[in-house]
Amino acid sequence: MNAQSPRFSFASDTLTLKKANGSKKTPFTVYKGAYTTIDQTIHKKAILGEYTQNETTINFIPLLPFQKNSDYTVIYGNEVFPFTIALNPSYKKLAITTLYPNTDTVPSNFLKWYVQFSKPINPTKVYDHITLINNRDGTEVDRALLPLETPLVSDDGTLLTLWIEPGRQKRDLGPNKRLGEVLIPNESYTLLIDKNLKDRQGIPMEMDFKHSFTISNADRKKPSITSWELQPPLANTKDLLVITYKESLDYGSLQNNLQIITASGNIIAGDFTILSNQNSILFKPLNVWNKETYILKCKPIIEDLSGNNLERLFDQDVTTKKMAPILERSFRVE
Repeated sequence: MNAQSPRFSFASDTLTLKKANGSKKTPFTVYKGAYTTIDQTIHKKAILGEYTQNETTINFIPLLPFQKNSDYTVIYGNEVFPFTIALNPSYKKLAITTLYPNTDTVPSNFLKWYVQFSKPINPTKVYDHITLINNRDGTEVDRALLPLETPLVSDDGTLLTLWIEPGRQKRDLGPNKRLGEVLIPNESYTLLIDKNLKDRQGIPMEMDFKHSFTISNADRKKPSITSWELQPPLANTKDLLVITYKESLDYGSLQNNLQIITASGNIIAGDFTILSNQNSILFKPLNVWNKETYILKCKPIIEDLSGNNLERLFDQDVTTKKMAPILERSFRVE
């Protein structure tokens, strides 16, 4: 903790002023930011909070805790006292642990990334810290990402979904006709997430995150589970069922959209682990496998990287006759 007066002490949730002998209650005001004169705070809004006091101290409890590693200023009478709530040296800063997909190549009609963070993020103005760069000339790609009013963040605050502008990626829509697709085949790009993106405590990342990739031709084919390889476990074990696939699939659409059932329709309890960057899925049963036939059952909304799902293409003509998708694969446990 840092201050310019021994009369004050600072914590993330309290600012304390030691009373001088015989002094009466003396108000002070707290502002966000570092200031050196009272005039600099005239048009600033003071931080809201509650004052309490006893015989020796006056305490200010902010409505929201002070952010660590941020500057504040106390105005006390005619005196100005800047202070900072220091960051604990052992504090683990926000980091990006995984990007889905993290492939070196994506199709030109690619739709979305999922960014996995090490801890919950502060979603306020999150798009201000994310940029798509064209590596050919180092310029930012205009209108590349969809800046949603409420960013798509998981309930635990650690997974952010980033959409490439769908209106530009889907043919025949206005943005596509005016501006074209965001990603151009054979070009190279970099997704940049700058280090000023903060966690819920207001602490920024330690370093920028960069992911570079090239663009292939558009993918306009539906994915199919008929090409998936299933490696059955052994009977009377809790071994993993291993599912592998060649085409990269959308990480989010695989979540909670798979089941293992018996031939009679009973659901097998267990856990799926989605390893989409390794093009594989693992299923661990709660109980041992029986020697019988099982069925892998998929929901039709499972997508590839271009939004084509098992049932339809992302930008398919609505008048095109739909073909019933294959949604089940059987396998035998011996």
